[in-house]
Amino acid sequence: MLTPLAIVAASLLSATQAEPAPDGAKETEPVATTFLISGLHCPPCASTVERSLRRVKGVRSVKVDYGRKSARVEIDESSISAQQIAQAIAGTPHMMGGSMHYSGWLFVSVAGLTDKANAKKATDALMAVPGVAKVQVQKSKKLVAVQFATKGKATTAQLLTALADVGLEGTIP
Repeated sequence: MLTPLAIVAASLLSATQAEPAPDGAKETEPVATTFLISGLHCPPCASTVERSLRRVKGVRSVKVDYGRKSARVEIDESSISAQQIAQAIAGTPHMMGGSMHYSGWLFVSVAGLTDKANAKKATDALMAVPGVAKVQVQKSKKLVAVQFATKGKATTAQLLTALADVGLEGTIP
């Protein structure tokens, strides 16, 4: 049985990916991110999260896909961090009431993520970034999913730098 992470990871690999920003790009260049969204029980849930994220300063565009249980969010990280996007997702009131919650895991593509040693290296590097709470590795898809802590401002640049510091090339799919 495929996990929700595996299903979204497979669909990400088949989707068109954004090109990385050219060297020397300004911090205000938008960063296209993809979050796995848990707690989406129906299409109106997807609309609720999408409307909520559209109101967040620094979000340039957002599209929540109920079928893939994911959100494609283009952000200006000089205004808002990837961790704050995850916090905004978690802070969106759930349609089914107070006992239900949404959460967002950021996807990071990692070249060379083919064996246990590199999976551990990636996990350890990302867990060392302040604000990262959990890391889930999908070796077969060369993806990791990052769950953030409830407080902090970790950026995609910090995650990619942590990977580069241990000799792994990361991109934001």
